[in-house]
Amino acid sequence: MSGTSISVWRRYANAMVLLLNVIVGTALVVTAYSGYESPVDTPIMGVIILSFPAWLALSVFLLVADMIWWHKTALVPVAAILASWPTVWASCPLNIGGGIPHGTPSERVFTLLTYNVNNLRDVKDNYPGGVNPILSEILRIDADIACVQELKILECNRDFAITQAQIDSLHARYPFVTLNGHAMAIFSKYPVTPLHLEKPKRERDNFADISGYVAEVEGHRLAIFSVHMQSFRLTREDKAAYRDLTRLRSDESIDDLRNTLLYKLELAAMRRAVQASDLCRYIEYYGGENVVVCGDFNDVPGCYTLHMLADQGLKEVWPEVAFGPTHTYNDNRFFFRIDHVLWKGAFRPAGIKRGDLKGSDHYPLLTTFVWDEDDVKNQ
Repeated sequence: MSGTSISVWRRYANAMVLLLNVIVGTALVVTAYSGYESPVDTPIMGVIILSFPAWLALSVFLLVADMIWWHKTALVPVAAILASWPTVWASCPLNIGGGIPHGTPSERVFTLLTYNVNNLRDVKDNYPGGVNPILSEILRIDADIACVQELKILECNRDFAITQAQIDSLHARYPFVTLNGHAMAIFSKYPVTPLHLEKPKRERDNFADISGYVAEVEGHRLAIFSVHMQSFRLTREDKAAYRDLTRLRSDESIDDLRNTLLYKLELAAMRRAVQASDLCRYIEYYGGENVVVCGDFNDVPGCYTLHMLADQGLKEVWPEVAFGPTHTYNDNRFFFRIDHVLWKGAFRPAGIKRGDLKGSDHYPLLTTFVWDEDDVKNQ
């Protein structure tokens, strides 16, 4: 091959590499900001935000490849990542250090657990030792306040290995236990009063579980909102098709799968947007100065609901104190962080930790908070 032919081939390859970088960079930026648009107005925006982690990973891969192939094209993924930085950081923060400041009095520290417990059913029907592993995990974590989603009842159950000893231990650990009848519960070492939130009158399938509580934590009034937002409502067949596709074993084409799932994903995003408006209304009316919002949002970092809560002055805990990406849903290869904790008020997060128990289809999230020193002094 002559030198001229090599030069032409190289220019053609460079052009293709540049085009690929531009396409991926554009997709990264578009998905990064899709959460600012209401899915009620543009339903697809509530879906494409789910693809942001994939575009981010691809952009990082291209950046490394560009540094090897052609340095100039590396400017494209760098520019795209910087332009998408708020969502990049929300998805993959790189906080170092942190923790509870040395010498902090114990009365300034409290811990809060959020956990979708899947009605205490182990997804693999595995109950080692004849006890329920999810209840055992809650007792092991021993948070000061535990906000639990998908818990309809709390009673002995042989099928799920829920024992009376576990229930007695739970009540001994947490003197304040409230189940609201809508599969939401709170276990607290501090006095807790439930808020009677007015439920909007909508069709049955358009309903979020939102529970509100007021806790008295070492002399502080703390409003807590535990949420379980609209799920995607995928059937077992839908999940199986998605799982097979991600394993490159699907008999369905991508177009068939898109037609099956896209409508459900868009509808769920639209309903979560409406539910987010209800949540913000509750916070504005009942919240006060100190507020925590936590639970199963069924949506990812950068989504519309989290942007709406940011407009209420709430900040996400994970990008504030965590390091690296994670996922909180662990079933059917839907590896997304859809459980979140947010806060505002006279306290700050000192750390957040994801549990590793694969009992429920969600992992638990434990947050450590510290009250501001000036606020404690002024009590």
